[in-house]
Amino acid sequence: MFSMVPFFTSVVIEDGKTGKPLAFFDAKEDSEFSIEYIHSIHKTPVREIYHVHHEEILQTEMRFQEFGVGMPSGAAEGEVFAQKGENYILSNMKRTFPSLDIRIGQIIANHTLLLNGNKYPFSAFSEKGSWVSIKVEKLNVWQRLIGGKKLG
Repeated sequence: MFSMVPFFTSVVIEDGKTGKPLAFFDAKEDSEFSIEYIHSIHKTPVREIYHVHHEEILQTEMRFQEFGVGMPSGAAEGEVFAQKGENYILSNMKRTFPSLDIRIGQIIANHTLLLNGNKYPFSAFSEKGSWVSIKVEKLNVWQRLIGGKKLG
């Protein structure tokens, strides 16, 4: 019965349609991860930086090179907007999400998870064009064994 007690905090990536776990990584409070992709219209890189905050996902920063569709044009209250070289950086963000839903790009986007200095293309554990949901969950031993690819 001990194996059924959920006490491993993890960030879980699951199939958005079926809920089937595709991959996961161990996390603790304030663990950082990023999602990087190529913007479909601008064809420039975008990096979104997140932290585990309680049992939610906290977006803290966004880096991009071009303004336009889907990109912020300024900072909300308390946020900081700056330019560093050819990059725009929106920092001090405090946007929380119970989950992140992402449609994996089919041609250009190349969505990639950045974790502890390693890069994990989403296409390594999900099909291009598919929908994934990312959330913080407590897993038990059994869920970790069947929970998809362990990252990190």
